Amino acid sequence: MGLDESTFAQTAYAPDVVESNAALGAIVREMGWPPDSAQAYRAQARERLAALAPGGILPRSALAREITVPLPDGSMRVRVFDAPTPTGLYVHVHGGGWVVGAADEQDSYLEDLVRGTGQTVASLDYALAPERPFPGQLDDCEAAARHLLDHVRDLGAVTATMGGESSGANLALAVALRLRERPAATALRALNLCYGAYDLTLTPSARDWDDARGGVLTTERMRWYAEQYVPDPAQRTDPAASPLYARLDGLPPVLLTVGTEDPLLDDTLFLYARLLAARSPARLLVVPGAGHSFNLMPVSVAGPANAAAQRFLRDALSS
Repeated sequence: MGLDESTFAQTAYAPDVVESNAALGAIVREMGWPPDSAQAYRAQARERLAALAPGGILPRSALAREITVPLPDGSMRVRVFDAPTPTGLYVHVHGGGWVVGAADEQDSYLEDLVRGTGQTVASLDYALAPERPFPGQLDDCEAAARHLLDHVRDLGAVTATMGGESSGANLALAVALRLRERPAATALRALNLCYGAYDLTLTPSARDWDDARGGVLTTERMRWYAEQYVPDPAQRTDPAASPLYARLDGLPPVLLTVGTEDPLLDDTLFLYARLLAARSPARLLVVPGAGHSFNLMPVSVAGPANAAAQRFLRDALSS
């Protein structure tokens, strides 16, 4: 893992990856833009995600169960995937631009994470924007993660890690920064951050990505997501909303994963440089040809990338 000129030298990508990026781009274009409402878009996105699954039904893991954890003002459902003999607890934050997505939309991926790491996985089913905008959504994720870390033994674990994808990586990192300032009973051993959005003002790659580039994200969609989560533009450089602006020392080891065909590529590259400058332990995995959300898709580059993340998490727990 690392970064040098050879990382971006490859131009002939795996055919199935190219086809997947194009197909996802076509689906996004068919959905139209802008949406009538966040609520309508949320329902439409879930329907399209189910349509991509075998038989048109979202996979359901036999390992999964639901628990409820308390929040200062209410509660949150958490989808738990139990490991037979847990090596730790992995707190997972799903993606979806802070607006769409749910804890039950990536069961196959999370079940594989249990098998590959030996950890029990607890996926936060947090309230979404615009109904729950910044900082409320982050506050909820922090409170739920803190409760889980304060009660890891209730889930059969004694150690913990955390991670997420896209906006979930943003939230996971923001929660970890808060935990650095006010630690929970169980410290995080590692952060597994996949193609996160770390600057809501948009990094250069995110500012110039149109429909023709393919994949599930475009510049106008990313701007809309940011508007739903952080309506006030002046708040979008708040380090809690855009962790790229945060002080980044004192974090546990971080693995950053992103594809070369992801509009959030610069978010990851910039964050990697800032982590190194802050002397926080960081590793980088850049996947040639991969687009946004690639590791949740049935493409050839997903397996090796997920296996690398699982090795990273296993190593963090054994050190």
